[in-house]
Amino acid sequence: MKTIFKVFLFSIALAAAFVSCREEDKTAEENAQEMIDNGDNVEVSDDKVKIENEDGSETKIKYDDNGNVEKVKTDDN
Repeated sequence: MKTIFKVFLFSIALAAAFVSCREEDKTAEENAQEMIDNGDNVEVSDDKVKIENEDGSETKIKYDDNGNVEKVKTDDN
């Protein structure tokens, strides 16, 4: 009985550890807004946003007619 109780407590602790370390998924809009906020040089046109980072990489975000993120493209130079 004592070992069953110990195994049960250990499995509960292990399950809690895995659940607490899980990352939450972000939507495309949240990711795009985070990139825009963290970018060094941001250029905005009608339906596109071009972001240049300090490490030389470029990210291009394209929006559809409703304002939703349609495509995110990253170029590393």
